Order: sequence, then structure tokens, then C-alpha cells
Amino acid sequence: METSPKNNKDIPLFKVFMPPEAPEMMVETLKSGFLAEGRKVKAFTQVISDFIGNPRVVPVNSCTMGLTIAFKLSGVRPGAEVISTPLTCVAGNEPIQMLGGKVVWADIDRSTGMVTAETIAPLISPRTCAIYILHKEGAPAELEEIYALAKKHNLKVIEDAAHAFGAKRGNKKIGAMGDFVVFSFQAIKHITTGDGGALLCGSDDDYHKAKKTKWFGIDRDAREGRDVWREDIPDWGFKGNMNDIAGTLGLSQIAHVDWILDGFHQNGRRYDKLLANQTGITTLKRNLSDFQTYWGYTVLVENRDRVIARLNEQGIGASQIHIRNDHYSMFDSERCELPNTDWFDAHELSLPCGWWVNEDDQDYIIDILKKAVQ
Repeated sequence: METSPKNNKDIPLFKVFMPPEAPEMMVETLKSGFLAEGRKVKAFTQVISDFIGNPRVVPVNSCTMGLTIAFKLSGVRPGAEVISTPLTCVAGNEPIQMLGGKVVWADIDRSTGMVTAETIAPLISPRTCAIYILHKEGAPAELEEIYALAKKHNLKVIEDAAHAFGAKRGNKKIGAMGDFVVFSFQAIKHITTGDGGALLCGSDDDYHKAKKTKWFGIDRDAREGRDVWREDIPDWGFKGNMNDIAGTLGLSQIAHVDWILDGFHQNGRRYDKLLANQTGITTLKRNLSDFQTYWGYTVLVENRDRVIARLNEQGIGASQIHIRNDHYSMFDSERCELPNTDWFDAHELSLPCGWWVNEDDQDYIIDILKKAVQ
């Protein structure tokens, strides 16, 4: 039998924002008679390009599809290896296996939960074709060191920025630079298209290849006046395009992106301040020169599962966001010793941090958390 929180609080870990203008915009699209990838997706793509500062944007039907395309273009195939982290959504690692590649797990830095150049370097071999990194909960990874290492070995870097739309490394937005950067517009991300994503490329060559790979090996944007189905298709692709229904919702959402991101960021910085040096609670190491999007606010505690249960009983939607991937049997052959990952995985939990959390809610969350760890 389910029980209600004792004080009737209900503070979810994630919440979908729906702009008041979205229904009218959606009806217009539905009545237009054109629902596939068209003008709305094109307009949404341009807005993303302008917002991030990168003209090479490929809209896709999911972040997973964007990652899969990036892996394919990076040379993932049977016999190839990708150095990756298990502390991510399984969508970050399944595409490697789908393409016939092998995942090589890198350990993480306990203070951030992310891989570093130092943990990646010993794993590079002649079979390595790419490095996968996650900007965990919207905190940018140590990109300069990782890209320097990748350049030294002629490797591509795939940045999973599912949590990091609008995040900045120094004064550059994540996605403005880099080999492949993939955003998620799935339902509970900072902005949503219902489901969807965007792949941003660092070179024109990869951009043009990615546009073809997302749609059967054909560039949809270059079809005008041509019967492309009678032309040769030299390399296979996916059915991974975004449609105008999703594009319309995205256009309604991104008009509100500044205040949405500010809500997450301000709440995150307030947690940083109020939870610093609290007994039994360890906050993550953060670079204060970065703009972090705090998709969830992660702390490290002892007896994590008991603490989560206590928070949930009091109406606080806390949890561990991603279960480590290397414990799934599909990755049995890749298992290895990862002591820092073991420790971090046993201690991390994430707290609600979005625009729907006001200061009273946050004070309540902190109070319950302090009591739960004692």
C-alpha cells in the first residue's frame, strides 16, 4: 500500500515545462498537412545553430541516434574500440556494441564522476578509434586535456551533452567546438521536442556525412529537383530524422530557454553554497568559470539507498540518475577493475534542481537531506 509524504510535499526530480503557446503552434503544424521533416525542423535547427554558435547542426529523432551516427563516422565497426565511461545512460554505450565495436571502460575522477585524460591515456591501443565522454549532469568535462590526448593519437571525441544544453566551458558553449557533440531534447531535458536530439559537428566533412547518415545515406537538404532514389547511395544510413511535430514543440520551448537554464543554474549554485562543508555530504568538484546546467544536483553520501528512501518518503524525488552500464550482462566480456567508479556509484544521489524548485523547496530538501545522513 502506497503512503503519502507526511507533509504532502511533492518535489519531482524532473518536470516537463510546456509553453502556453505550444498548443496553438502545434495545431497550426498539424493542420498544415506537412508533418515530416520540413520548415519547422529547419527553423528549429537554425535557432539551435544561433544559440550554440555552430552552423553544423544535424537534427535527429533522438540523442541515441545522434550518438550512433557520431560513432559510425568515427570508425566504430567490428574490431574497433571506444574508450568510454559506465557512469552514463546506456544509450551512450549500446550504439558501440550495435555497430560491432567494443567498449573499453575508463575509470573516473571521484571528485567529478567523469573520465579524464589521465584515466583514458593508458587504455589507448591501435584498435582505439574514439573516446566517449559525458558532461555529467551539465558539468563540462576537462575538454582541453582530453582533446589534446585525442589529437596526439588521431582519435575522434564524442561528447554526450544530453545534460548540458546551454552549458559553457569558459566562455564557449558546449557544442560550439569539438568533433561530435550530441544534445538530447527528450521529454525531461532542459528543453524538449517530446523526443529528439541534435548532432553538432566540428568539420564540414563530418557534417555533410552526418546529414546523409541520418536518412538512408541521402542528404534530404539537397533533394530539390532530383530523383534521389534513382541515384547511387554509396554508404548506408539510418531513418533518424526529426519531424515537424517535434520541431514545432522545440521552437516553442527554446523561446524560454534562458530563464529555464537560469533556474537550474541558480539553484545549483545555491546548493553549492549551502551544502559546502556539511558533515556526511560531499559535493562535487566544480569549475566556477564554467556555466553548468545542473540537470540534477549530485551529492555523495554514505548509505545512499537509505538516504534516497528517506528523501522519497518526504516527497522529494531524489535518486541515482543512471545505473552503471558495465554491470549489464550485455557487457560481460568488457568488465574490469574500476575502483573509483565502484566508490562513486555506491555514493551518488541527485536532488531536484530545476526551475520548479523554489528557495523554500530547496531549504526543505537540504533540511531533510541533513537529517537523513546523520
